[in-house]
This record gives sequence, C-alpha cells and structure tokens, in this order.
Amino acid sequence: MTTQESKVNTPPSGSNKEKAYLDTDSKIEHADLDTKEHTAVTGALGSSELTYTAISDIGGIFDAVRTGFTSGTQREFSSRKHQLRQFLRGLREEKKALLDAVYFDIRKARGETELFEYKAVEYEIGMFLDNLETWSQPDCNPLAMQQPAFLLSRGQVRKEPRGTVVVLGAWNFPIRILLLPVVGALAAGNTVVIKPSELSPHTAAVVERVIRYMDPSVIRVVQGGVEETTVLLKQSFDHFFYTGNGRVGKIVARAAAEHLSGVTLELGGKSPAIVHADVADLAPVATRIMWSKLSNAGQTCVGTDYLLVHRSLKDKLVPLLVEAAHAMFGHSPQKSLDFGRIVNTRSWKRIMRLLSATEGTFVRVTEDEADEADLFVPPTIVDGVRFDDALMTEELFAPVLPIITYDTLDEAIEFVNQGDQPLALYVFASSQSAEHVISHTRSGTAVVNDTFFHLASHSNPFGGVGPSGVGNYTGKYSFDTFSHQRYVLKRPLWFPSPGVDTVRMPPYSGKENAWKQELGNRMVYPAPRSLRDSVWSKLFTFIPFWRVLAIIPGFLAALLTAKPLIRSRKE
Repeated sequence: MTTQESKVNTPPSGSNKEKAYLDTDSKIEHADLDTKEHTAVTGALGSSELTYTAISDIGGIFDAVRTGFTSGTQREFSSRKHQLRQFLRGLREEKKALLDAVYFDIRKARGETELFEYKAVEYEIGMFLDNLETWSQPDCNPLAMQQPAFLLSRGQVRKEPRGTVVVLGAWNFPIRILLLPVVGALAAGNTVVIKPSELSPHTAAVVERVIRYMDPSVIRVVQGGVEETTVLLKQSFDHFFYTGNGRVGKIVARAAAEHLSGVTLELGGKSPAIVHADVADLAPVATRIMWSKLSNAGQTCVGTDYLLVHRSLKDKLVPLLVEAAHAMFGHSPQKSLDFGRIVNTRSWKRIMRLLSATEGTFVRVTEDEADEADLFVPPTIVDGVRFDDALMTEELFAPVLPIITYDTLDEAIEFVNQGDQPLALYVFASSQSAEHVISHTRSGTAVVNDTFFHLASHSNPFGGVGPSGVGNYTGKYSFDTFSHQRYVLKRPLWFPSPGVDTVRMPPYSGKENAWKQELGNRMVYPAPRSLRDSVWSKLFTFIPFWRVLAIIPGFLAALLTAKPLIRSRKE
C-alpha cells in the first residue's frame, strides 16, 4: 500500500544507518534514521517520545500474549466483548489525541481522519458487538442426504481462533489500517501483537495509549523500526497480517512460511480510472476522481493512480478536474487546512524525480509550487502521458494524475491487463460498457461510477489479488480471516453394524468381498445426476431420498451376511 513503508521518519539530526536487514536475503534500506532508541514526537501532544521496544523484550511480549491465548479466556464470548468494549472506551477517550496525532504526522485534515479512520474502527467494533454470536455459529452442512455413509452422523464447521497473531500497520492511514484488522482478530478470539508504523510516530504513541485500556495478556504493542520488526517477524505467530508495499510484503510472507502460518497481505498497485465515451455526466466523474486522487495528498492505496479517458471526452473532462480541485482546496491548496503533506523528504524527492522525468504536458491546476521544506506537492495533472512514461513505472502515492487517452474500450482494457492486478479498478461508463470492463480484467475491487468509497462498505471484503494483496478483511470477512474453520464430525459406534462397517476396509479382493465396491460406491459417493448416462438413471435422482433408497438392498444384504473384522470385547 505504501511505497516507502520501510523508511523511518525521524528528525534529520543525528547519525544515519546505511542499511538494515529483515533477513540475510532481503534488505530494507534504512535512511534518515536518528538515534536507535527514540523518535521525537512533538507538537500538541507535548514533548513526549516514541520509545522503541527493547529488542530483548520482544520475545517476552510474544510469550505473554501466547500464554494469554493458551489460558483459554479469549474463547469465551464475554471476554471477547469485554476487550472490544475496552477498545471502544480507549478509542473514544483518546479521540482528540488520535486526530491530532495524524495531523501532526502527515497533516491529514482532522475531519478526513475522523470519517475514514476513527469512525471506521468505531463502526467495526459496533458491528462485532452486534453480530459476534451470529457470525460465530457453526455451519452445519448436509451429510446423510448427500452421502448415506454418514447416516446418523453429525457434522459442523466451527469458527475457532487461529491463536496469536501479529498486525503490522502503515503510516498513510495509521489508525484505520492498524486497528481495523485488530477488531476482527480480537473478536475471533485471538491474542494480538501490533506494530504501528514508525513513520507516523505521533499516532503510534497514542495508539499505544489506546491499547493499554485492554488486557496486556490479550494485546500488546511493539514499537520500532526495521531491527525491531525483524525480531518480531521471527516469532512463531499463527497468522501474519501486513499492510504496506509488495517488497516488504514478500518478506512478511517468507516469515509466515518459516512457521507454516497464515498470512494476509494488503498491498497496493496502480489503480486506474476508466472514463468511457458513454458515461452519463462528467461533472460527478471529475469530482469523484479528484477526491480519490487528492485525499491524503494522494498517499492512498486505492486512490486513482492514473486516468484512462476516451479521446472524445478528454478536452471536456480536464477543465472539470481542475475545477473540482479548486472547489475542494481552493486555488492555493498549500494554504488549505484540508490538504495534506508528503510523509517525508525521501518521498517528496521521489515524486519530484518522477515529475522531472515525465514526457507528458503539465496542466496548471493551482497557484502553488512544490515546497520541499513544507513537504508540499500541489495537485498536478499531466496530460498526454504514454504507456511507457516515467509516471507509469510505479505506484505514484502522490497528488499527481497522469492522463492517457484511448480510442476503443478494448484498448483501455488491454493496457490495464498489461500491468499487475490493481487493488481497485474504477469505471465510469454505461452499465453495459462497465460490465465489459469488469468481465475482462482482474482487480481486488471494481467500482462503477465512483472511486474510493468502497472502503466504507464493511459488509463486503476489502483486499487485493496477486501483487496487490493476498486475503481480505472488514466485517465478517475479518472474522473469517482470523478464524480457523474446524470441521468436527461425530459418529455413533453402533452404526453401521460391525459387518456393514467393513464396506470401507480391506480385504477388497475375492468374490466374498465383491459386495463392498458396489455398496461402498452407493454409500460414500453416490453418482450425481450430471454423472449418470441413462435417462431412467437421471429420472431416479428426482425421487425424494433417492440416495438412501439406492443403498437399501445392498445394505440389508450386508447386514445379514457381512462379518465384522474382529469381535466386540466388552468388559
């Protein structure tokens, strides 16, 4: 999700470390690092400090929450709900500090943070408090009606906690991305270790205060950078949940593989918006595209990364895009309280390099210029971009919108399919054209006639596919992600009779055992209608309870003649 997630955002003073490693084969560059122990966090929060967790303590933190899980308290719904209520209490009592923290980290407007981060977590907690018992109910699937061998058996799929899980957050949505999956993990009965991004130190410090409202044997925080994360990933968690960029995602996946544990990766990619010739109205198209492009100064994993617009509409759409930017942030967004800043100097310079390398034509959007001291990049539209332009080589994570024109819808589809599957795909078109695009592309999510707003839909899964992610979450999908689907089968000892029970057991050879194959096939794997050849055989399957009826002759014969393998020895 973030192009620079592994970089530590610290004051420029002090010594730098050139490199750090998560393992001997995979390195993460480590620039702009101040002292090893602390990252200064100042501003409205006072002169507090984000203290990194001592590396020697990380193993003990894992052991503490692992012990908390094995104690079994989180298996009780009452305990899970208590933790969620404490979570909600901490969230509400630290609300102002959280909103302030995000503002001081990335200058995100408090209103934007409240709606798309704070409220999202609060709403998720409420969903689980209302639905936990329902979502936790075992699934009971057909047994004997499908396979007569399971007559008088009972089976259910129970939703059980995975164990102890780790959630690694990102800086661009430092409340939502970190805490939203934690809600599902706790509700599913797991114990949790969370690792906030060190690039949002104010938020990381306040999140730790929120977590202290909950039982320390259930959830703990590890603060730190690459070295601390390296040690954390060596712990034998039962599930790894990471949000960030694909490069680090591969490292997390390897760490999970070392423990044969589950992994969820929420990554990113270049999410396109396609505007086709048959779209009904360009005004809402422009506002919705620019909203997703400029939110959080473009540092959004599902923001519109680039625009594919039909040639007949481009000259009409571009002025509307500029107008939409003015309507949201004025002619000087640098003076707007609602326009964010780039997370650090390294990211700012990366964006400037891409802009200096583009061969497209810049469209004047605002009166402002890029300002390194303020980490400000103005809303920028680049027209006439080609498929091989510098702006198309990586996820932009910037308030920069490249525009590519196309002549046919299939041309646009072909270009989307040339790259990795995006986390989101936005289509502004008629229903028929939109369905054509969706049917011929792949993406984590597809949205018709809107952008970005699917994040607010907690009743549906959020996640990527391929390079944009593995797995999904939010709402019930979070519960499923952090639950093990455990199949429990209960069968009586007395049925079938010991003789009939030998239908599945050796010996199979010899005339005296020929009955086993015919009866066994009918009991265990009765042929469905689609596998039958004759008309009469197919018609037979329309008779109620046909599977049970089909085994009666053979079953009765075996009941009378078949002998048990060994005689019962009752004390």
